[in-house]
Amino acid sequence: MRRRARIGYLPQDLPARPTRRTLLATFAAGRPGHADEYTGLLLALGLFCPDDLSVPVADLSAGRQRRPAPARLVTRPADLLVLDEPTNHLALALVEELETAPAQYPGAVVVVSHDRSFRGRFSGDRFELREGAPAGSP
Repeated sequence: MRRRARIGYLPQDLPARPTRRTLLATFAAGRPGHADEYTGLLLALGLFCPDDLSVPVADLSAGRQRRPAPARLVTRPADLLVLDEPTNHLALALVEELETAPAQYPGAVVVVSHDRSFRGRFSGDRFELREGAPAGSP
């Protein structure tokens, strides 16, 4: 019996109304157990410091509000990752780390990006659209 594929999705935009949940509660949402059980996992990613975990996501900068989504994405198993403009709202240092992530991922990755630098470092197959029609590789 074949199981259904698991898809991880990173949306392009931040929610119009960021959650008032704490960062840790947001990261742990939908996972079994208490949110505190996920402190070590979240901190191990290096995206946040311990003081950030009790701050409501809505009180974080746009770049820091963006970080819980990729953190949740990389800590949940998925067969396919769909990354829609993954470099939006991220600091340059984090963008540079993200540039190497698709090559290290064992599953399939679909990246939608206008960021030429990011696309240039992506080693996978490329499919480019121009004005809604397929174009050759850049």
